[in-house]
Amino acid sequence: MVNWKSVVNAGSTSINNLLIQHFQDLKFTSEEFVLFVNLKMFQELGVKFPSTAQLTHNTGFSAAQIYQLTQSLIDKKLIKIQSQTSENHKFQDYYDLSPVYEALQNLQESSKPAQKDDAAQTIFQKIEVEFGRPLSPIERQTIQEWLTQDNYSPEIINLALKEAVLNQVYSLKYIDRILINWEKQHITTAAQLQNNKSHYGGN
Repeated sequence: MVNWKSVVNAGSTSINNLLIQHFQDLKFTSEEFVLFVNLKMFQELGVKFPSTAQLTHNTGFSAAQIYQLTQSLIDKKLIKIQSQTSENHKFQDYYDLSPVYEALQNLQESSKPAQKDDAAQTIFQKIEVEFGRPLSPIERQTIQEWLTQDNYSPEIINLALKEAVLNQVYSLKYIDRILINWEKQHITTAAQLQNNKSHYGGN
C-alpha cells in the first residue's frame, strides 16, 4: 500500500517553466536535462555537490555517463563547477546552475527582434491594404522605429491606423501625430482608448 504521507513529505523540485519549454533550444539532450534536474533537486536539498554515486543511483546512468554528461553541460556553458571556502576554511566544490538561466534569458532576448520583425510585417501589410499602395522604404523604417525606438505596441499602432482611416487621412505622419497624442495621455491599450473616448463623449 502506498504511504501517501511519505510521498508528500518527499517534497518537490522547482523547475522554471520556460526552461522546460526551451531545454532543447538550449541544446540540452534528454539525458543532460535529467542530470540537470537531479543537480537542481540536490541543490534544493542543500547538497551542492552530490557524489557520482548519488547521481548514478537517481538517474540510472553509469559513472562514466555522469562524467561525460557533466562535462558536456560545462562545455555548453549551462553549468559550472565552482569552489568556495567552508566555515572550517576548506575549499568545497559546488555546482553553479546559474549559467543555464543566463542562457535562457539570452534566448528570450534574442527572440524579441524576430517577434518585432513579425509584428512589423503584419503592420506593413495592414497599412498597405488600407492605403491601397505599397509602403516606401522610409515609411517602413518609420514603422520599425515605432516598434523598436518608441516602443509602441502593435495594438496601439493598429488602433491609430483605424483612427486615421476613419478620418480618411492616409498618411503615416497623421498616424504618428495620433500616437504621440495618445502617448501624452498615457493611452497604450484599446480599453484605455475607449475609456478616454467615453470620458470626453467620443464614439
